Amino acid sequence: MELEGPQKSGAARAAILLLTLGGEGAAKLLKHFSPEEIRTLRQGASQQKPITAVELDAIVADFQDAFRAGPGLIGLDSELSKLLRSSLSSEELALVFDADEAMEGDAGLPVWYEMEQLGAQAITALLLKEHPQVIAYAVQRLKAEVAAQVVASFEGPLRNDVVRRMLSAKPPTEQMSRLIEHRFRESFVSGGNGAERKQRHATLAEIVNRMEKRQTDDLLNAIETSEPEEAKELRKLLFAFEDIPGLPRKSRLLLFDAIPTETVTQSLSGTDETMREAVLSALGARARRMVEAELSRNEAVAATAVQDARRSIAAAALRLSAEGRLDLTERGE
Repeated sequence: MELEGPQKSGAARAAILLLTLGGEGAAKLLKHFSPEEIRTLRQGASQQKPITAVELDAIVADFQDAFRAGPGLIGLDSELSKLLRSSLSSEELALVFDADEAMEGDAGLPVWYEMEQLGAQAITALLLKEHPQVIAYAVQRLKAEVAAQVVASFEGPLRNDVVRRMLSAKPPTEQMSRLIEHRFRESFVSGGNGAERKQRHATLAEIVNRMEKRQTDDLLNAIETSEPEEAKELRKLLFAFEDIPGLPRKSRLLLFDAIPTETVTQSLSGTDETMREAVLSALGARARRMVEAELSRNEAVAATAVQDARRSIAAAALRLSAEGRLDLTERGE
């Protein structure tokens, strides 16, 4: 069917097809477009005159014809996995893949999801040890945003070689795919850097951080006896208010920089001189005078308020640690 008037550009036709989907459908697709592609769509649409019903039918028919004549689909399992990883939360993914993967005899999440949790820089360092063909296979199975960062970090010759292989190489056999994925799982996941292991540590740390200091120490000592490496990794994620005196002064200054004086005052209720000085020495002169004045009144503070204040400070320390701004394993002089 011939369109009326001058031939429309690809961007204009794409914009028209998006509009036919309605607001909700178009919004879902636009999330996968880059800013440059969206600008191109807008430019294509801005140059168009009103579209007649005949023209609209012709554009939709052309799209349907092109779709029917397309190359079809390959690698359904891996492509669906990529789609799920880009659409579902970590918790939802765990539920989906725990069940599906267990049926196939594989443990845990897909190896590509595990690799994505390492970050682009770590993935790049690991892939550089592999043959370009294996790199191309792996990159194609990562989420687009992660794959883009990885490919961009390669040196020019390797980047060109990998992209060329991605475009021209035939899909590997199912047996070869399983061998490659098994190799990655052994190298990256079983080596102790897997997302599942990190998630276990994070979950356990969140529980332990809510326990009393004495209970925490007993638990860590028990773990250390049988699993010293696990205890070492877990300690990096733990912090209690009672650990503050052990931090260097620069760390304490950073920690208390944004803590309200009321919270500091409540947290110091019933503490000894060592703890008080460790905290007060991390405050500015004005804030220290205010806290000392409040403490000198010796007013009773509810036990729940004291615990809440101390947990709030411990949570702030853990948050700074997660952001990479505070090293909780560093000890004071």
